[in-house]
Formats: sequence, C-alpha cells, structure tokens
Amino acid sequence: MTLSQLARTQRAVIRKLPENFDLTTKLIEQGFALKTEVTLAHKAPFNGPIAFNLHGTKICIAPSVAQQIGIEIV
Repeated sequence: MTLSQLARTQRAVIRKLPENFDLTTKLIEQGFALKTEVTLAHKAPFNGPIAFNLHGTKICIAPSVAQQIGIEIV
C-alpha cells in the first residue's frame, strides 16, 4: 500500500521510500523517514497536494510523490 491510498481514519507507518536519492533526501528532511507514523490530514481536489500529519505538524506533498512511499497500516 502507498501513502496516496491512506484513508482519513487510518494510521500508518512508513516502510519504503522512493528509489530516487534526491527525492528521498528531501522527504527525510521534511520528516518522512522510515518507521514514522503518519495520518492523512487533507486531500486537495483536482489531484492537488495531499497533507499528512507527522511529528506533530502538517506537511503537504504531491500525489505523485505519495505514490512512491510504501506504508503499513497500524
């Protein structure tokens, strides 16, 4: 399952990051590290950014990036 498929009521843990080194580095700097717990905050309409709650803050990423992050539901 990927982060883009996460439902509003679900909690998940990040298990896999993108293979692109530069993208993975940027995600880790934003807090999207392995074993981080994530919840869905908001999905913008028309394939807009997706906001996630992690580390006590809300962070938005593009749906194409969220599709590359593997998760496990907890």
